[in-house]
Amino acid sequence: MNSFYNPVAIYFGQESVQACAEQVRKQGSLFSRVLILTRGGGVDRNELLAPLIDALEGKHTRVLEVTLNNPDIVDIYKLLQSVGDFDYQMIIAIGGGSVMDAAKALSALQHAQIHSPADVREYITNEMYANKPSLAPWIGIPTTSGTGSEVTCWATVWDEERGCKYSVSDKRLFADAALILPELTVTMPLRLSVATALDAMCHATEAYWSVHSNPISRAYALQAIERIREALPQLKENPNDLDSREKLSLGSVLAGLAFSNTKTTACHSISYPLTLLHGIDHGIAASLSLAVVLKHNYATLIEPDKLLRAFGAEDADGVQRFLKSVYAAYGLSDSLKAYGVAEQDIETIVAHAYTKGRMDNNPAAITPEELNLMLASLL
Repeated sequence: MNSFYNPVAIYFGQESVQACAEQVRKQGSLFSRVLILTRGGGVDRNELLAPLIDALEGKHTRVLEVTLNNPDIVDIYKLLQSVGDFDYQMIIAIGGGSVMDAAKALSALQHAQIHSPADVREYITNEMYANKPSLAPWIGIPTTSGTGSEVTCWATVWDEERGCKYSVSDKRLFADAALILPELTVTMPLRLSVATALDAMCHATEAYWSVHSNPISRAYALQAIERIREALPQLKENPNDLDSREKLSLGSVLAGLAFSNTKTTACHSISYPLTLLHGIDHGIAASLSLAVVLKHNYATLIEPDKLLRAFGAEDADGVQRFLKSVYAAYGLSDSLKAYGVAEQDIETIVAHAYTKGRMDNNPAAITPEELNLMLASLL
């Protein structure tokens, strides 16, 4: 596949805020009610965002704090109740991936007959949003540097009751615009900074080898990996260094562009039960299997030497050594046992690791027996 599509207008850096605000102002005639979702902490009042907020003058706005992590169908149901009868015509999401996932879910589920979390499940699993004539547009302003959600057209919604995750996916869920301000990521806790950076690195790597890979997604992927690889050691030296934050933010959005056309593969599919069942931070969970999946996929890779160079490695073992060095630098473990996973848990993890559209997106099939051995090697 050699085609690439992504319609999101991307504004990067402080100097682009005014241009983004101008886009909002020009769209103003199309909407009068704006729902602002934020991570909390008054981030919507950050002076960097003042031009954008000023562009909403005269509009009816409602600010809703979204403090959840990895939104569940119950969380989405509660958010819909919190919105109540406010008939939003646009959504602005300011926060991490969970905030932007919530924005996409609220866009897809708007005006649906939702009376319980079970209705949310049914609406999402049956893709009933696909029949809607239109979806509320949204703008993404990430305050983390890793999810890439501001430039993708799907949202992850978890179902803790059933031990699985769902994807809300529709090309109409691409954001109208994404405003990337590295300064907003400086206040992130260091562990979250590292976890989200590792997530972005997985996005890029998996986009590189996905069965839907294309030359443009691979180019974005390589640039993303290089920037993240360079920035992670620098971030350890000075978490407030804006140069490192800019590299991570740019790496994140490039990774987002890469996998916006390919989706993720085995690493993410394996990560879902690790996060859901064992509480491992999503980005860390995805990265734990990156090296072993790389070795498994290696014979299928297009120009594998380019991927290795992006990691600064000569072979797959070099990629593993790089990841281990990152874990060690930030006091993280590369052992599943350290995160509470025991040998007897592997069978359950394997049973939940085959997410449709993710595991089958991997270039080399992974049997349950092979996955069992992979996970055992990570204990």
